[in-house]
Parts: sequence; C-alpha cells; structure tokens
Amino acid sequence: MIEFVWNQIRFTVADVGGGALLYNISRHSHSKNSYELHFITGGKGTLETDTGVYNLKSGDFFITGPQVCHAQTTDLNDPVTDVFIYLQKGDETPENTFASLFLDTGFWFSEAFDAAIAQTILREYREKKPDYKSAVAGGLMQLLTQITRCFLPPDFSERAEAETLNDKRFLLIENSFLYEPDLTLKSLSEKIGLCTRQTERLLMKYYGKTFRQKKQERSGKT
Repeated sequence: MIEFVWNQIRFTVADVGGGALLYNISRHSHSKNSYELHFITGGKGTLETDTGVYNLKSGDFFITGPQVCHAQTTDLNDPVTDVFIYLQKGDETPENTFASLFLDTGFWFSEAFDAAIAQTILREYREKKPDYKSAVAGGLMQLLTQITRCFLPPDFSERAEAETLNDKRFLLIENSFLYEPDLTLKSLSEKIGLCTRQTERLLMKYYGKTFRQKKQERSGKT
C-alpha cells in the first residue's frame, strides 16, 4: 500500500495501470472519496458522462471523482491506450482553497495534458525498484498540483492571499500569548487587524478556546 499527504489530505493509491483498452467499460460510478485520473496516450474511443460525450485521443485527460457516472468505448481497430491512477482520499477536511479545488471537481476533461509524470509513476509502480513507494508518492504530489493549477478560478490569488494572512495572524497570536502576560482581547485584536468578535472566532478556529480560556491556559489555570 502506498500512502501520501498532499496539502494536508491523506491519499491511498488503490491502483495504477495502463495499456490498451480492448473492451468497452459500461456505465458506472466510483465510491465516496474515490478519484480516478485517466491519461490517454494513444488510440481512439469515447467517454460518456452526464455532461456529454467526448471523443478520446492522445493527449486527452479526465478526472472522474466520487459518484460521477461514466462509460468508455474503444475503437477495436485502434484501441485507446492510457495510464490510469486510482486514489482514495482520507476523511480529512481540506484547510486550504487549493486542495478544495481538486476535491470539489468531480469531473474535468482536458484535450491537452502532458502525461509524462503519470507515465513515470506507472513505470515506478510496475518495476518496484528500491524505494519506489517514495518515488510514486512524490510524483503523485507533483501531479495533483499540476492538475489543480489547470482549473484555478480568476479570484484564486485573492483567496490564497486571505489564507496567507490568517497564517501570519496565527503566528502573531502564538507569540502574543507566549510573551505578553498582560495581553488583552482588545490589544490582540488591534495587533492582528480584526475586531474583538472576529478575533474570538479565529481563536475558536485555531484552538477551540475563547480568549479567556487561552489566557488561563498560559497561567496554568483551568
């Protein structure tokens, strides 16, 4: 079994394979937390989903996520060849927008995607050379990042900036409680640029505690 963590989300590699598709695949869907990545490397065929019918050719790529119904047919005179990677996600809830973009994309199709990383992953998975699990895990982390970058929304930079700002606030909060014994909710709020109510919400998000409870923690009181 190969496991890896990408953007704080744990994945298990259920299967990696590829080659010529010599039979049609009837309509089906994958279970909860399942994601299958398909890289078409040659031949001809079709993909049918609830959103339409797609003619498959070399360079095409598609994701079928949880409960996405799909079927495939292959041209027996020129069979589809592919690399597929089947992943199972853990139960973690994504804490950043980038990870959510991938997990929330149940289906995505591209007519121009470089399958080089996927082919390297398949080779490592099949040959099982020393430390191949690390090589597969590393390739998959790179691949998921490359895929997710393809469908970034126009406002992604603004959302990412907001997350980075909260990370900076977290460090300020940590240091304030650690080094300022006379810290007040008001002074902390001013330092991180929020009102007192927003600060309390942020403390509950990071620590599950109110300002008063966090102060009592520092003094050793309960």
